[in-house]
Amino acid sequence: MEEQDIKKMLAMDHEMLMVLQHFQLAKLDYAKNIKIYTSIPQANVQIYIERLYSMGLIEKYDGASVKRTQAKLKKTNEVHKHHTYYEIANKGHYILKDMTEKEYIKYIKIECLRLLLLKRERKEHPDECKQLYRMGLMDKNYEPTEMGIMVLDLAKRRQVKIL
Repeated sequence: MEEQDIKKMLAMDHEMLMVLQHFQLAKLDYAKNIKIYTSIPQANVQIYIERLYSMGLIEKYDGASVKRTQAKLKKTNEVHKHHTYYEIANKGHYILKDMTEKEYIKYIKIECLRLLLLKRERKEHPDECKQLYRMGLMDKNYEPTEMGIMVLDLAKRRQVKIL
């Protein structure tokens, strides 16, 4: 899969991006622990891990035990593996660096930018709001998130005609 396709997939699915960001923070982890830290259902976490693994963004950890220096979120100094642990690959680090508002603006429609800007139109377009929520640009209350505000600001700086 090409890098551009991977970035688009991550931009369109915020939960998968959160799982990848968790690996950058934790360095080494397994699905159940990711569920605890991200509040994403474990079945979804497992699906995202499989997708990220197939794209080459994460890789399986081969060691027999896990030390706290390797897994930053571990509470004990060393444990024997009871789960399949994964770690972020170099490709994953590079992709995460590029996941900025400049990447999001490539995939967002002008109608969706309007919804980020105009609160009164959000009730009339629930499908677009759901897509913005899935992208992580709106929260559960359909208010713009920090990334949503940065995307909107970038659109204004680029003088995109929103209204």
